[in-house]
Amino acid sequence: MFNLLARLFVLGLLLAASVAHAQSPRDSLTIGMVEFPADMHPFITNQLVRSYVHGFARRVVTSFDINNRLTCLLCTEIPSIANGRAVREGEHGLAVRFTLRPGLTWGDGVALTSHDIALGFEIERQFNPEPGLIGVQEVDATTYIVHFNTPRYDFDRLSPDPIPAHLEEAIFRAAKDPLDYGRQSLYNRAPTTPGLWNGPYLVAAFTPGDQARFSLNPYWAGTKPYFRTITTRVIENTAALQANLLAGDIDTAWGLTFDQSLALEKDHGDAFELAFLPSLSTTLLVPNLANPALADRRVRQAILHGIDRKTLVAKLFAGRQPVADGILSPAEPSRNAAIPLYPYDPTRARALLADAGFRPGADKYLHGPDGQRLSIDLTGASGVRLVELVEQVLQSQLKAIGIELVLHNEPPRMLLGETVRHRGFQGLVMFSWLPGPDSIPHSRFHSTRIPSAANSFGGGNYGGYVNPAMDQLLTDALAELDPARRQDQWNRIQSLIAEDLPVLPLYHPAAVFLQPRWIRGMIPPQSLNLPSLAAEEWRPR
Repeated sequence: MFNLLARLFVLGLLLAASVAHAQSPRDSLTIGMVEFPADMHPFITNQLVRSYVHGFARRVVTSFDINNRLTCLLCTEIPSIANGRAVREGEHGLAVRFTLRPGLTWGDGVALTSHDIALGFEIERQFNPEPGLIGVQEVDATTYIVHFNTPRYDFDRLSPDPIPAHLEEAIFRAAKDPLDYGRQSLYNRAPTTPGLWNGPYLVAAFTPGDQARFSLNPYWAGTKPYFRTITTRVIENTAALQANLLAGDIDTAWGLTFDQSLALEKDHGDAFELAFLPSLSTTLLVPNLANPALADRRVRQAILHGIDRKTLVAKLFAGRQPVADGILSPAEPSRNAAIPLYPYDPTRARALLADAGFRPGADKYLHGPDGQRLSIDLTGASGVRLVELVEQVLQSQLKAIGIELVLHNEPPRMLLGETVRHRGFQGLVMFSWLPGPDSIPHSRFHSTRIPSAANSFGGGNYGGYVNPAMDQLLTDALAELDPARRQDQWNRIQSLIAEDLPVLPLYHPAAVFLQPRWIRGMIPPQSLNLPSLAAEEWRPR
């Protein structure tokens, strides 16, 4: 009897504690993720997940807002020719003047100045140089001029972003080369250093490949965040991510697959609010053009003709994600609707492969003139169930036209941080990219942007595409200030990409925003911004 009473007493205490916890305001938030940044430096790799994580602790000079308008985050005014902040310089150049907002500081209280912008330019050009951007002139502590030796239509958004000179300059100057600097940088060796950050939060704790915890930045001058701490925690399996969410071990998730999001909306709509919004993202296959089979454009065309993308999006995405006929989504106003198309046509695919010299073998696969089976590796992100389902569909459909697709998946951090960046995939690699609005894809398709040691593996031309005509089009489009003429060049760029197929577009993923119903502010009215860039606006209802 005593044991029973004791148990009831303890149970009562636990229930009371649970009710008290449920009624008390929650000032911490835990976000589950299936990816984690390969490094924490702002410039070394180009990863969407790193931009998401940085959104809590880092602010850049300009960004597009949720209404697709360029806006100042650190500056006072967007430069333009009309307001006199952008002027011609010499025969072909431009001088663009930016002014930092007064009172900006890093997370250790040190002032953020033009010198931090100048250092940011020096470091960024080692990894991802902007064509035509040749220097930053410090006028005073808050004013600087960005110099171009050729016109750039997007000069208004090309201010280099700041790097804290009081912490990083000496490391940068002492480094043997850019990659050595990346290893020595405090962003990677000691990311909890407060002075590295200038956003509403600081990185308070960091475990590589596992989690990051953010705490309030005492020097943040903007809207005071409600949540005292935010933790991003890696769960490298989407099924486990969903299970953790439903069990309450995490408050929300970033990286759930589309089918999981649909299931949450259907079965747990009382606990979670979801929005499926158009985005600028494209999921695609990037062929390594050093592969002899994939170097033949007819093979790339055959692969795209052999994939029934309409059926794929209908079955896996309930038809809510459009087929990608090109690299730009229907949400991008610059999209060219007149590009060459590749409808599902297995007969045409087989004819192209036959023209390329491949003949059926006894094993029902195609074989080349050397007798080797037409076998192509496909590398994707492991632990993401929807990726695996897409791969299985591709594998089955390409087998029907005689191509063997061999799957080799890797954890997302390895795939994007090492394999793709160093062009370590042998055949095709599948991932999604999210271009900025009205963004000429110079870094994706110009031959100088093929990742190599010479550019510190900072380029985005992962397939190794080389076409002098494309190089010239990209260069000309970047320098064209007249919108109508630039759109004509942009149309030709899109058409040439569709003809050459340096990438094979599959579909345009909708942006899925997940918000627990006890929180407001996580779902923007449009999908063009990272939700973490508005973390200071997140509040309990």
